[in-house]
Amino acid sequence: MSGKKKLRVMIAGGGTGGHLYPGIALAQEFQKRWSSRIMFVGTAYGIENKVLPKHPYEFKRIWMRGLQRKLSLANLIFPLRLVVSLVQCTFLILTFKPNVVIGTGGYVSGPALMMAITFRIPTVIQEQNSYPGLVNRLLGKWVSQVHVMFEESIPYFKGQSDIFVSGNPVRGGFNLVNKKAALKKLNLQEDKLTLFVFGGSQGAHAINQAVLNSIEELKELPGLQILWATGPHDSKIVTDKCGADPGISNHEFIEDMASAYAAADFVLCRSGATTLAEIAICGLPAILVPYPYSAGGHQEFNAKARETTGAAIMILEKSLNKETLVSTISDFSNNPERRESMSKAAVRLAKPNAAGDIAVKIKPLLKNIG
Repeated sequence: MSGKKKLRVMIAGGGTGGHLYPGIALAQEFQKRWSSRIMFVGTAYGIENKVLPKHPYEFKRIWMRGLQRKLSLANLIFPLRLVVSLVQCTFLILTFKPNVVIGTGGYVSGPALMMAITFRIPTVIQEQNSYPGLVNRLLGKWVSQVHVMFEESIPYFKGQSDIFVSGNPVRGGFNLVNKKAALKKLNLQEDKLTLFVFGGSQGAHAINQAVLNSIEELKELPGLQILWATGPHDSKIVTDKCGADPGISNHEFIEDMASAYAAADFVLCRSGATTLAEIAICGLPAILVPYPYSAGGHQEFNAKARETTGAAIMILEKSLNKETLVSTISDFSNNPERRESMSKAAVRLAKPNAAGDIAVKIKPLLKNIG
């Protein structure tokens, strides 16, 4: 590697796991391929502030925060936040000297990409959703490359010639966890079917409430147990009602998703792109409840696409009542042939090499990297 410099990669994105975890997957891929130094840029408000300190990467926080859907003081000071964040990113770029800056979504990626473009540093957008986020739509034509998960995203990046349908990067370690060990770690029984209920890094109140309303009927389904990641907002109410039940393993947050997926036989969850990429790699049949307020209705689009392929079924949140939920879970529970068919359909959709494909496409942008 004589004459080759250590690769320096800045990855900006966060707020939710859907924006953070693809960045971690890319960081793992870069370090696997090249001698790399990785810096993440995030905020003190998103999931990255909880997750990244546990990883071996540099993590710098900026003051950026997204616009709120309602009138608030935070919206009034947004212009000030943006200016301060641009100054902070200027300092980080001048001191870190990245070879490439990658934005994985969320408002925090905007200042980092904007300053990298200003300094003529190669820039890349990795877009997970069918309907791209505001920052990515605004900056898409100015960056060096764009990588998307859905072909349907391409029209939103007018003026960008280097756009690739690369899939969604997924962290390493999935499919490597032993099911028996995972069940033991999560206090679950080996001889029961496991439904994994989760709603992303913040949980999903509507899903939690629907399961709570149906819990007595679900407990009567023979051979079924529930692994439940409630999120912080509903953790107490779920624990108060179900904490002592041996057939329910509830957690506020599960960081070891590889073990959770390994323990699961099927899942009940939202239909964000990162979640779909992970459950596809793990071959998990899914009951998808799309978040009804996702930008451009992309979660419903995602769920419909998975339902069409036979990998999942979709229940709209407005239809998520006790009767529908219990009937659907009962059908999954009592029909192993259907679960097997859906599992195979999910695996066919997986793109386990997405991070590697993106790294290969990015390499021509890098200088003096072997």
